[in-house]
Amino acid sequence: MIDVFPLFSNPVMKHPIDVTDLDLSSVVWGQNYNNSISQSQTVLEQEPFLNLKEECMKGVREYFYNMMSVTDSTEIYITESWFNSTAKDEVHHRHWHPNSIVSGIVYIASEEDQGGDTSFITSKYETIELDIKESNLYNSKSWSIPPSNGEMLLFPSSVEHFVTPYTGTTPRITLSFNTFVKGNVNNQALTRLAI
Repeated sequence: MIDVFPLFSNPVMKHPIDVTDLDLSSVVWGQNYNNSISQSQTVLEQEPFLNLKEECMKGVREYFYNMMSVTDSTEIYITESWFNSTAKDEVHHRHWHPNSIVSGIVYIASEEDQGGDTSFITSKYETIELDIKESNLYNSKSWSIPPSNGEMLLFPSSVEHFVTPYTGTTPRITLSFNTFVKGNVNNQALTRLAI
């Protein structure tokens, strides 16, 4: 029997989230690099979005405590949160999320099959670049996930990503957020850390 071990991976989790009846009429928008961003970067602390925050935290806890198996002595919490609006022919610049552990993207509104994919990129160096027959999770330098309303992506904040050109006629709307930890992060000798 052959086993494959995806060692040292950067897991991206897709998690369902309820975005029905979400009212964004109170959001004040400003210009980002290549699209629009909410002027507030703490939108999940605002009254209209407290339920959305709890829905996001359900997914964060699943990712952090169940998939990553972090102990309960470390508490993870949302530090920043903002909405993004990407109009026809706009993109979201290439970036990562410093000062964060796990980041999230919630797909709120977009048109199906109109681009706006979230593309993740590796910065891992390979000795040689080989021609491949077919891309898969083991040989790819990038991986794109199309937007799907009512889904949330959770991923290590250090993974570089961007949004491909969006061609829909109605804006692609997402929520993004960052997290950090507090408590007893590590209780092992010589690596102890309490925050």
